[in-house]
Amino acid sequence: MPKEPLISIIIPAFNRAHLIEETLNSVKSQTYKNWECIVVDDGSTDHTKSIVKTYTDNDERFKFYNRPITHLAGGNGARNYGAEKSQGDWLVFLDSDDVLMPTALLNRMNCGFDYDMLICVTGTFKRELGDSDIIWNKIGSDKEESKLIGRYINMDMPWHTNGVTWRKDFFKKIGGWNDQLRAWQDWEIHCRSLFFKPKLQFIEKTPDNYFRMSKHDSIGKTIRSNNYMDSVYNALVSIDALLVENEDVFDLVKTNYEKLLCKMLISFPVRKGFLSFPIKTLSKTPFFKGSKRLFFLKFYIIELLAKSPKLKKAILQNTYAKQRKFVEVKSNYLKHKISDL
Repeated sequence: MPKEPLISIIIPAFNRAHLIEETLNSVKSQTYKNWECIVVDDGSTDHTKSIVKTYTDNDERFKFYNRPITHLAGGNGARNYGAEKSQGDWLVFLDSDDVLMPTALLNRMNCGFDYDMLICVTGTFKRELGDSDIIWNKIGSDKEESKLIGRYINMDMPWHTNGVTWRKDFFKKIGGWNDQLRAWQDWEIHCRSLFFKPKLQFIEKTPDNYFRMSKHDSIGKTIRSNNYMDSVYNALVSIDALLVENEDVFDLVKTNYEKLLCKMLISFPVRKGFLSFPIKTLSKTPFFKGSKRLFFLKFYIIELLAKSPKLKKAILQNTYAKQRKFVEVKSNYLKHKISDL
């Protein structure tokens, strides 16, 4: 009888001593037994390592590594290193404060192996499982790569990191995680992967993994940092390069793509106090596909002037209202419930 495929579960960790046990217990409870769990520490200063050691000492399937200096600091460097150390042909990236349901791996492996990415529904919780019925998103009926790319361009992210099982060869083919990014890394890798035309398969009946909503509590601080804004810019540059090479996809998404650029490179930074960020973006060469610097500059000037309540009311009210409407996106991210599946 052939041996069951080995699944490598990769968990980046940074100061997760207070949460990682729940995550590791969810892995240990899997009804599918042929897995390895690779925890890569990203320089924790708490007792994360000692907690993980209690698992590695008692179950050889758990493995612990410190991220080496050859990989950039951050979750993406840790994930990529974990993928390098993995022995399985299938990869699951699990955040160190999230959980898998006991039958998650079994159900995924029962789908067969004729895919590059298997996508599962992600549920949410705040403090404990069952305290939220919100799901990350619905996949929907239209599963063409170009339409899914369009959803990412519209900030309607259809799946979460925990919900993907990767064929390792495909993960390596697309270049792994972008370790230059400290934010928008999930958006970037999933959107980027779709340009490589992966064989996709879906399990959409019920969540088999859960995302901890309370992590959003810390996002407010993150988005006020230069690293965040630089990561948004670099994530968009990555996808822009692929749109340049795929004219047919660009034709389908160009309107929403311009909205995304205006929203995240002008409106968002100006509202968060990064007033000079759009100017730095304007100075970059080449500029974003399908966008004109003059339009970008006018958009920026209106956003900047609207920072003054008097100017906004006196001369910009209608213009600014139109501009705000232009950058609105119709995203269902974190708006569906389990009962909607």
